[in-house]
Order: sequence, then C-alpha cells, then structure tokens
Amino acid sequence: MKQNFWKLQPDAGGYRQTPVEPFGAGSIAATQPVTPEGAYTTFRTYDRFFVLNLSQHFSRLEETSQLAGHPVQIHRPALKNILSTIITDYGEAESRLRVTVDLSRTVGELYVAIESLSVPAPDLYQRGIETITEVMHRDNPKAKLSGFLAKAAETKREAGKDYEEILMVDENGNILEGLSSNFYGIRAGKLLTAEAGVLSGTTRTYVLGLAGELDIPVALEAVRQDEIRMLDEAFITSTSRSILPVTVIDGAKVGNGLPGPLTRRLMTAFTADLKRNLEDL
Repeated sequence: MKQNFWKLQPDAGGYRQTPVEPFGAGSIAATQPVTPEGAYTTFRTYDRFFVLNLSQHFSRLEETSQLAGHPVQIHRPALKNILSTIITDYGEAESRLRVTVDLSRTVGELYVAIESLSVPAPDLYQRGIETITEVMHRDNPKAKLSGFLAKAAETKREAGKDYEEILMVDENGNILEGLSSNFYGIRAGKLLTAEAGVLSGTTRTYVLGLAGELDIPVALEAVRQDEIRMLDEAFITSTSRSILPVTVIDGAKVGNGLPGPLTRRLMTAFTADLKRNLEDL
C-alpha cells in the first residue's frame, strides 16, 4: 500500500518532510492513534490540486493553536508545495487530507495524512439522510482540536447503526452541529443555524455567503430538538459532503421527507459558484 502519513518539522522557514509509520495505512483514521493531539483541519481536493477556501483552513489551524495557548504560524507557501507533492505521489484523482499541528509533544510540528476521497452516494443527495441526536458538545467549541476525534468515533460506534452523521445537542435541547459537519434548519423560508457552541466550518462560512447572495434570510440561532417537526427542510455541510440534505431526525420526518426547494437551490448555487473560491496548491 502507498505511504499516506508524514511528519513535517519546521526548518529554515519551511518544513523537513519525513514519512511516518504506519506505512501504507490506507486511511486517515488509521493514522489518528499515532498523531499527537493538537489543532487539525480536514479538506478535499477538486480537479486534483484545488481546495475550497484553502487559506481559511490554514488560518483555522493558527486560530485553534492560539486558543489552545500554543501560537503557531503556518509557513503557507512551503506547506502548499509539500501538499502538492504528496497529492502527486499519492496518484488518486481526488484526495482527502488532514493536517494536524502538534500542540502536545513538539509544538509546531505538522502531521499530514491523505486518503482517496470518498463522498456520500449520489442517491443520498436526492433523497436525504437519516440522522439521530446525541447530548454532547465540544469542550472548546471554537477550537478544532484533535482530541474530539476519538470521542466522535466512539459515539458513532455506539450508535448501533451506520449513520452518515450524528447531531450534537446541548443540555437545553439545542441542536448544535454534527460530529463532523454544521447543521441547518429551514422554517418559513428562513435559514437557521447555531452560532454559540459550534465550530464554524469553512464550508459553513461559504454556504452562509451563498445564502446572502440568494436573498435567503439567515438567523444565527439553534433549532431546538422539540422543533424538528416544525422544520420545512434541513441539511448539513462539510468539506467532503458539500451540502447534504437531512430528511429524518430521531425518527421524525423533516418537512415532507424529501430535500426541499431552498436546500436544492443552495446545492445548485454551491456547484455553480465553486470554482470562484477554489485555491490552487
């Protein structure tokens, strides 16, 4: 199997790249147990060497490091060159990558893992997905720290069913976000999404901008768990899923049980507008 995991050590304004075991692990998840805890970001490629809002991913690594009390500056040109080489050598048409900043062992070192891109099946975008809720939250909601990944993986294992996503709910019944996505409800033509207590994903920022361009009203407030049946539509966003409709939550049908018109409108706009925000590695 191909090498898919590297350590990058800061070196004279750039990085020195070293392969790290497990060699040929094949998946990002397999590398996580031997990755130091720290700030992380995950993204997918488009047309092999383009990433949606790549600069925001780098900025979030720096912001999370700052919030964790270990400020780290990313050497962006050097990192982009290394990522481009990694993608070239890996040889897949499209890839998913995770960059982690070590904040626990040798602060400032980076770890990069890559795998072949896997996205939800096309029929899920046509019929939507079923989700459930779980009472839990990030300890530091505005910081994307890798310690949360093990907690999220355990939650999915304990669900008893292979759900595409699980939604986190706080103690007051507010739907916050997914384990690896942001959540949105639509009611009476207004887009609702939590602001407090959630990680503001790069795709979320992009989608909220699209909503503004389409004159879709947005309220930065959480949908309550007891309001699920009042929703007309719902969806999640993430870098790998883009916009994915949600049609069942905790067994309750959302709207008429099919992806709604505003969700479909946003999905169409996302695809049409995508190239304007892609950054070349």
